Amino acid sequence: MWRAHEVTSATEHRPGTYIYMDRFQVAKGAGTWDDCALTVFATVVSRPTENRAVIDAGSKSLTSDTFGMEGFGRIVEYPDAVITSLSEEHGTIDISTCPVKPKIGDRVRIIPNHACVVSNLFDSVVLISGDEVVEIAPVAARGRVG
Repeated sequence: MWRAHEVTSATEHRPGTYIYMDRFQVAKGAGTWDDCALTVFATVVSRPTENRAVIDAGSKSLTSDTFGMEGFGRIVEYPDAVITSLSEEHGTIDISTCPVKPKIGDRVRIIPNHACVVSNLFDSVVLISGDEVVEIAPVAARGRVG
């Protein structure tokens, strides 16, 4: 992307995926989990059964894109968990294969399946370095879909 301006035949560039990476890009071998810079922060709000948890992130924050993969994102702290379904505001997680299971109130980071769509669902992005908030930046293209 640093040299994209030199490709005169290109009329469009997709910097969102390049900048953030996502679960789909990792599945295709374009990067690793450590390359993924965009996560959605969610809270476990319910544990209705031993093997199911509910988070406060749904299709309005994770998108419904699956690209043929199982689930709607990768939970960093619980990589064996599967986000099996989404309503607009909540996600249901199968935690049956997790050796340690999340509790109500736990905060989790989710690497979305499709970073481009997710970044357009929010008004701002919180930029962090380690555990330190560096900046809160507006999403300039928010609402600009024509």
